[in-house]
Amino acid sequence: MDKLLCIGEVMLELSQVNENSYKKSFAGDTFNVAHYAAITGGEKIETEYLTAIGTDNESDACFEFIAANNVGVRHIIRDENRTIGLFLLSNDDEGEKKYNYWRSVAAAKYVFNQPRDLSGFNLINISGITAAITIEKDNLIASLLQAKNKGAKIIYDFNYRPMLWSVEDAKKFALKILPLVDIAKISDEELETLFPSQSLQGFSKEYPNAEWIFTCGGEKAEVWQSGDMIAQKIFEPITDIVDTSAAGDSFLGTYLSSYLMGFDAAQRLKRAHRIAVQVIAHKGSIVSIDLTKLEI
Repeated sequence: MDKLLCIGEVMLELSQVNENSYKKSFAGDTFNVAHYAAITGGEKIETEYLTAIGTDNESDACFEFIAANNVGVRHIIRDENRTIGLFLLSNDDEGEKKYNYWRSVAAAKYVFNQPRDLSGFNLINISGITAAITIEKDNLIASLLQAKNKGAKIIYDFNYRPMLWSVEDAKKFALKILPLVDIAKISDEELETLFPSQSLQGFSKEYPNAEWIFTCGGEKAEVWQSGDMIAQKIFEPITDIVDTSAAGDSFLGTYLSSYLMGFDAAQRLKRAHRIAVQVIAHKGSIVSIDLTKLEI
């Protein structure tokens, strides 16, 4: 069985229902990836999550939530001095997500205060959010390098959040991690913001060992490698958008499960889109999906 490890943070999510009410849940970008990889991969893929949470009631509920949503909890660290972060989620009239964060006491920031042994996994996934909140970024990179030297493939989703770090800091980390990366995901907006003078063709030439997933606002997705576009899918416009919160996460999670299951690049894009369109039709990051729509 193939093994996927996702690294990052799960936060207490309060999702706006109406002007005065919020629904409680838990979410985090790399956790969302792990969840959707697990349910679309079924028994063929084992997913685990590495993070740190507290020992308080909300952290206990978070731990139980992760385990109940198809993701392994053996690598979760319990921190007696800290807890989990909180974010409020609302949406505009087009369903576009809006976030407010509180994570000053979040235990996940301290996971790599020492290097971690990440061996034993086929794929290891981190994101720009993972990197932005991690205090000891050099230990994160060193841990990933050690795992790569033992056979793991590294996935990096840029997932740039300007509230978490500057363009310069995000670029600096990206240029450090990209030589290790086997699959990179970046959106057209992120490319324009972080590397306005660069193209995907140029990036894929500069880092030819990586498979580049390029997404464009739900309109199309491409896969590039060594300067060549090896797959492209143009999607029909989606009109029933409720919440875009986990659109990219569910897309990537399904792409990774499809990768491990042996689908070609075009099939991975198609399957990933079929899950993402279901996710954005519902409120919240973790929603029920119809797996029969994955059939191609």
